[in-house]
This record gives sequence, structure tokens and C-alpha cells, in this order.
Amino acid sequence: RLLSRAGIPGCLSSHFSIIFKLENTGLEALFSLEKRARDQRIMESHEDIAASLQMITDKVMLHMAKHLYENAGSENLCLAGGVTLNCVTNKIAFEETPFVNLFVQPAAHDAGTALGAAFFIWNHLLDNEQRQPMTHAYLGPSFTDAEIEAELQAHGLSYKHTDQVEREVADLISQNNIVGFFQDRMEIGPRALGNRSLLADPRHPDMREILNRKVKHREYFRPLVPSILYEQAKNWFHIEKETSAADFMLIAYPAKESRKDKIPAVVHVDGTSRIQTVKKDTNPRYHKLISEFYRISGVPIVLNTSFNDSEPIVCTPKDAINTFLKTGIDYLALGDFIVDKANNR
Repeated sequence: RLLSRAGIPGCLSSHFSIIFKLENTGLEALFSLEKRARDQRIMESHEDIAASLQMITDKVMLHMAKHLYENAGSENLCLAGGVTLNCVTNKIAFEETPFVNLFVQPAAHDAGTALGAAFFIWNHLLDNEQRQPMTHAYLGPSFTDAEIEAELQAHGLSYKHTDQVEREVADLISQNNIVGFFQDRMEIGPRALGNRSLLADPRHPDMREILNRKVKHREYFRPLVPSILYEQAKNWFHIEKETSAADFMLIAYPAKESRKDKIPAVVHVDGTSRIQTVKKDTNPRYHKLISEFYRISGVPIVLNTSFNDSEPIVCTPKDAINTFLKTGIDYLALGDFIVDKANNR
């Protein structure tokens, strides 16, 4: 009825597809509210609409998931599409149904269709055996230390080389510094999973505001991720069903009441966190960094957000250096090199 009243041409079929014209102004008329400009103050009416859309999305996805369980004859739920980047909805679709396993492709948005097409051809058209499960998203380009050092020199930066980068970065984070962490192969998809990340101390109560204002230049409410050692996750969060979606920041879990005050920068206003579980065999360097921070602080978590500022996530050493220089990032760890902003002003 809302769609009809708003004058939006659309249909909800048995395949759960919907046609929606983004340029339609019907919603503005329906709510007597103009579309918010990027720099416009967020009002309570905007928050109400967003909360309502989230609630409806949750209900539709849960309905779909229940229908699939009843009719598909499988205990495995696989999700893709841009909507499934919504970690709250994924949790509801999984935990409030009898499904045993959940897989969400980490490049769940349109870019991931390239992977889907390749697997479809490999498995179904060429009749090859199924490949191994997708356990990580580190499929992008990487750069040697020689390439990184050449870029540092091209920018005329002062830097140091270290064979203890994980320990040194953990120590810098514990001193309330923001560190750009650029390592190994880039992630596929919209989530930075420790190789193209901005890292900070989750214990700092103001770190969310500092990062969103000083570096990311985005809305105050945008959540930041706790990257947690896989083996510690259940000690800090209520996890009813374990899923690989947590490896890709694609599910939200409530923080345990006794732990919330210890990690205020990564617990959202509703008490949940979009966690990333970090496994030693998947990303040994990032796992070691978090382990070092755990040794220093007693907290097996670092704050993680994507290494960018209103642009795509950095891909190359040049991208990382440019973002580092123009934002409030304190240190840059590129491979085995560390750059101190204070020495490069």
C-alpha cells in the first residue's frame, strides 16, 4: 500500500523481486520530507525512515529464508546481492530459522557477479568438480617491499624498516594512534579485512567520533568493526550459531554485557557489533598483530575500518600514501615499512 500511495511502479512476485525507480519522488511526497543532501543535518524523521526500512527489510528477508528452508531441502543458506551486505538482516535470516550453515559471498554486491559467472561456467557448463570453499577474500593485487620502498622514496618520505611490524603497530595502536595498515593482497568486496585497513584502539571511548570526523569525514553514527581473534570471539560476543559470514564482517552479534564497557568504540548504539573473526591460517600477519595488542592490553580486538576517505579503498602503495598524507592518520605501515606523520609534515 505504501508503494501504491507513493506512486511507485513496483511488484513483489513469488521470486521476491521488486522493481523500483530511484528517481521517483513519491516517497518525498508520502513522508512530506525532501531527500536529504549529503551535508544536511540528520533529523529524527530521517532516522525514523531508516529504522522503518531496516525493520521491513528484516521481515522480508526472514520470510524469504523461512520459505527457502521449507521448500529447498537444504540446511545451508547462501546469500548474495547488495542487500546481504546488511549484517543485521543476515543475522535475523540465519538465527531465526533452522538453517545450520550460512555463507555470504564477501563481494555480495554487483561486483561479485563476476565470481558467480566464473564458478557457474566452471562447475555447470564445463562440468568440473566443485572447488574448495571460499575461506578468504584476499584475491586482489599485492606489492613487494621493493615496490613499496620505491613509492616512499618517490614521495620523499622519511620511513623506517622493521621486522617487527605487527608488534610495533600494536604498540602504536595502544597509544591511541590511528594506523593505516597496508599488507599483502587486497581484499575483494567492500570490506577491508586487515590488509587495507585503518586500525585503532577499541577501548578509546571517542575513537569512533575521531575516525569518522578526522579521517573518514562521514556521519557520526557509522559503526566501526571489532576485528577479534577467532578463538576469543565467543568470550566477547553472544554467538548462537557460528558462521563464516563473521570472517567477512557480514553478520552482527550482541556484545556481552560484561565486555561492552571495555570496547566502547566498536559497540553500536543497539549493543551489537559487526564483527570480523580473524583466523591464524587465513591471515597470519593480522592475527599476529591482534595477538600482540591482546598481550599489551588484555583485549583480543582491534578497531578496523576501511583505508579510504570518501573514495574507493586504497589499492596501491601510492593510494595509501596519498590518503595518509591528506587525512588525520598518524602512522602508515606499508609492508615492513613504518611512516610517522610527525616526521613528514
